[in-house]
Parts: sequence; C-alpha cells; structure tokens
Amino acid sequence: MKKLFITTLALGLLFGTASFAEDSVAGGFEASGHIVTGAGWQRYKVAGAAGTAIAFDVNGTAPGVIGQYSTGGLVNREDEFKFFVDEVELDIAKTFGENIRVRADLDFGSQTMHGGPRFNDLGTALGGTGVGVLLEQAYATANLSIGNGLEVLLGRFNAPLGFESVDTNKNDTISKSILYRALRPNTFTGVKLYYAFSDLVDWHFYLANNNLTYDDGDALNLNTDIPALGFRLGFNWGEEGKKSTLGWSGAVGQDRANIKRHMSFLGDVDWQWWATDNFAIGGEGIYRQINNTRVTAGSTKNGKYFGALLNLHYDFSDVWDGTLKYAWAHDVNGITSPGLSGLGTDVGVTNVFGGGPQSLTGADQMFHEITVAGNYMITDGAKLKLEGGYTLINPTGPANKQHTFGLGGAFAYEF
Repeated sequence: MKKLFITTLALGLLFGTASFAEDSVAGGFEASGHIVTGAGWQRYKVAGAAGTAIAFDVNGTAPGVIGQYSTGGLVNREDEFKFFVDEVELDIAKTFGENIRVRADLDFGSQTMHGGPRFNDLGTALGGTGVGVLLEQAYATANLSIGNGLEVLLGRFNAPLGFESVDTNKNDTISKSILYRALRPNTFTGVKLYYAFSDLVDWHFYLANNNLTYDDGDALNLNTDIPALGFRLGFNWGEEGKKSTLGWSGAVGQDRANIKRHMSFLGDVDWQWWATDNFAIGGEGIYRQINNTRVTAGSTKNGKYFGALLNLHYDFSDVWDGTLKYAWAHDVNGITSPGLSGLGTDVGVTNVFGGGPQSLTGADQMFHEITVAGNYMITDGAKLKLEGGYTLINPTGPANKQHTFGLGGAFAYEF
C-alpha cells in the first residue's frame, strides 16, 4: 500500500504540474515520454543436470528474451511465461534563456520490471526501495561560448558509450545483450563536458561517482576519494535519420576505497554503419578489467572480461524492418564451480565459497547470444516489436552448459 501510494502521488504531481505548466512556467517547458509493454515465453535447460539453478549475472539478470524481467529463482527445464512492463518513462525539461537547461527522465514501474542494470535500484532484493520509481537522468546543462560551444552537464546522465541504448524503444530488439546487462556501466552521476569540433567529430569527457569498483565484499559502487573518469571520441557522417557513427570510449576508476594502487578500467568501441539506404551494420567491442577480484577462497586474480556484438539491420519497407544480432562474452577469471547452482552473483546472495559476488557474468564462462527480431511501425510513435532468441552459456571446467530459448513481443509507444 505504501509503495502504491508513493507511486500514485509521484504520478499525480508530475501530470498535475504538466497541466498548469503553461500558467506557471514562463516558456521553454517540454514534456515527452514512452511506454514499452509486452509478453514473452522462454525455457531454461542445463545439459545433463536435473534441478540445477540458472545462474544470474551480478545485476540479478537472467539470460534470454525475457530474462531481464525474471524476478525469482530459475531451475533446469523450467518454462516461464511473463507479461512485463519494461518502462513507463516521462521526460521533462525546462530551458532558461538560451544557455541553461534542466532535464529529468522519470521511469515508473513495479519490482517485476527491475531488469538488472536497467532498474537495479528498484527491488528491495537488490538494495533499493522497491517503490517502483527510477530517476534515469536528472541534470542541468550550461552552454559556454568557447569555440563552437562547450556544454557543461552536472547531475545523473546516461553513459556515452556502447551500442545499445538504455531505452528499449530505441533498440532493434526487446532484450539487451550480456555486454549491456553486465559488462559496462550504463549511468553515471557527476559532471560531463561535451564539445563538437564539427558536424563530423565530437567529444565527451566526464568525472563521476565511481561505479567501476567491484570486490569480494559484496560491494558495488564503493565510496572512493577520487572520481572515475571517462571519455568518448565520436565520428558521425551521413544524412539525418540514417547517420553512421563510430565511437572510441575509455573509463578508469578506483578499485578499492581509499586505496589508489588498484584501478579498474575499460575500453569500448561502438559503431553503426549504413552500408546502403536499407542495410546497417552495427556493433560493439569491449574489454573490462577489475583488479583483485577474489576468485577462490584465500586467493585473488584480476577479473577480465571480453565482449563483442554484431547487429545486422535491414529495412524491408517503410513500416517493416528486421534484425539479426549476435553477442559474445568471455569471463576469464570468474568462479569455476561444479554445476551452476548457488553461484551467488546476485547482490546480497552468498556464493559457493561463502563470500560476496565474484563475477560480473556469473562464472568463468563464455556467452553466445543469437537474436532474430522484427519491428512493425503501426503509426507515427507506435511500434510492434517481435523477437526470438537463443543463449548458450558454456562454463569452463566441469560445469554444465546452459541453454535458453525464448519468444517475445512488445508494443512501444512514444508521446
């Protein structure tokens, strides 16, 4: 009841504010948003094992088409059907003069839509409030008259790296790859500088609270005395609406609280190339290293993660498009455990060695994810999304392989 009351109150205040915005806000007020909702089915299978648990990644997300909407334990040979609300998002913005702007992106839902890294501060099981309101972005920007114009942003913002967007309606697929779910940060809180050298080249640089940290004490986003820093150098070309992009990104952060000799870092490249008017080749490659992650009791190794994604998109007509996506990841020094039960990679869950979470993906293993998807444009701002997917997780050592098969569909509305 408390959760429902708080969510209802927040919605009432927001829409109430919008209703008299014309009277109370002197120009420059904008409001937009989107809704993504759907349903799906998937089956989990662990070869040669009966009753073995399906391993979740460090953000509490299961693999598969609807894995990001799973909220409970999953076992071998389990079928799962689920209706889901991916998000109801309201974006509000206000400009002051020509150079100052504030913006907030508010996402509403319930615990059933926490979706791992997408909603990792919703569910109480993941250390959140469980209220069902996520502040995706909240920032103020100022444009300074330096060169072509320098934008200074302060607040919470989506990370300017990677191929897949935070918002599902902007992606070709409903599901997100293991790269997005576990290997890279998706939001930062800090300060960001943006500068466009020309229409072809731009640059992001940011200092932020450290969410690259990760250790054996069940601790994510440790308090540190120096901020993380990162950048993205972007190249853009082509016509509006089908612009090709290439981005080189890097980030580094303090690995342990008040200990500066261990630094975590990542390097990432993302691209979207429109080879023809109808065919685009997108993708991403990432390497991430987290120093001194405990792998077995009494010993430490650096956590090393490799990932790659290939996204082939084709426009069949003005209303239909199709996508074939393949994602791969290799967790080099995660736990190796007989079977896949009790890995404890969800935050707050004890693993087989009695410590906190050990691995971003769940174990020393390889991921292979294949997705076939299609989108149908019903009308302007309304889209039907369809998807089928298969995931193979191949652990190192004696652990059994995991197979996940799934089908899903969703409606995405923009307003």
